[in-house]
Order: sequence, then C-alpha cells, then structure tokens
Amino acid sequence: MSENDQNLSKSLKQVAYETLKHKIVSCEILPGTMLTEDMLCDMLNASRTPVRDAVSRLEQEHLVSIKPKKGIQVNRVSMNSIKELFEVRCLLEPAAVLKYGNRISDEIYARYTMQFRKKDLPTEELYRVDDEFHQMFITVSNNRYFRSVYAMIADQVYRYRVLTENRPRDELAQDEHYEIAACCIRGEWTQASRLMLEHIENAKLFIVRYVLETNRNARNVFLEEDED
Repeated sequence: MSENDQNLSKSLKQVAYETLKHKIVSCEILPGTMLTEDMLCDMLNASRTPVRDAVSRLEQEHLVSIKPKKGIQVNRVSMNSIKELFEVRCLLEPAAVLKYGNRISDEIYARYTMQFRKKDLPTEELYRVDDEFHQMFITVSNNRYFRSVYAMIADQVYRYRVLTENRPRDELAQDEHYEIAACCIRGEWTQASRLMLEHIENAKLFIVRYVLETNRNARNVFLEEDED
C-alpha cells in the first residue's frame, strides 16, 4: 500500500469515527439504540473497515458496547455510570486547579470573572465559557494522560447535558465559577480547589435529581443499574 493510500485509509477511519461519535454524543443516535455494521455503513457512507475501527474506538471510550450476535448498542446512562464519571472529575479537576492553576495568568482569570458576572448570557454561550474554564486547567498541566482522560469525560458531560434537555443550573453554576476564578486571582489555591470540588458535586446532584424525577424508561435512555 502506497503512502497516499495509507493516508487515505487513516482519513476515512478518522472521518467515520468523528461522525459516529458526534451522532452519539449529541444524542442524534439515542442511548440504548441497537445498530448493525450494515446500518452504520449506510449511515456513514463508509466501508466495513473504517466502521469497525470507529466502533472499536468508541467502545474503548465507553460510548458503545458490542453485543455478540445482537449488534452494537449505544450505551445508556445508568446511576453507576454517572457516579463513576463524577468520581473521576472530583479527583482530577480539583487537583488540576491546586497544582496547575498558578500557570494561568491573572488576566485570563479576570476575563472569566467578568463573563461569569453576566446574567444574560445565552445558554450556548454559557456552556462554551463553562467548558473552556474547566478545560484550561487540564490543558496547562501538559499531562497527556490528564488530557486523554478528560477528553472522554468532556464527551460524556456533553451527552448528559443533552439528555437533561439542556436545562442548565444557570445563575448558581455561574456564581460557582465566579468564586473559583476569584480565588485563583487571589492565589487562594486550596480554596479554589475546594470550590471546584463542590461545583462538580453540585453538577452531579443536578443530573441525579433529573434522572430520578424523570421516567427513566422514557426514550429508553436511563437505567437504574448497569446492564450485564
């Protein structure tokens, strides 16, 4: 195989992976949906090789499960999966703030405090600023393992956001972000780390309450326990 052919093969695999991942994370394909290779080949306009590569990668990222003799299932959301995700966030993000927060300039923190003071931010803009704020502590760590783990976390957080029908915690979450950024400006890293932990725990409670108050079987996306 020539170098051009190898590059084309890699490109086709990457396109299939990114397209399918977007459909799953954005809930265009709902959790619990059963898929087959033939369905995915038609959906992605791709051959079996890039489709199988995409499915394999998404299985490693816990977005799909391969069910022998049944097909490929988009993973549903269980209480256990929420617990596991936020357990990792509670360990990773406060530690990143404490250890690496001083690598970010006061000017950047000041910009975020100004943004989080605004009470009229459109929902999508609020989400964008929210995501950027959390991501920057991981980015400045220059730790590739932190980045790899957090990339999976960010995908799941986005999916939960869609599944909770884009109901943000709005002003409460903004106030929490503001207090974190303000502590960082003052160099109060232990307090900033503690506030980040509280913020993540509050986000978890919001999702758990939503799931408990919503019919879990509606749209077939929520589970009380993980499937075997």
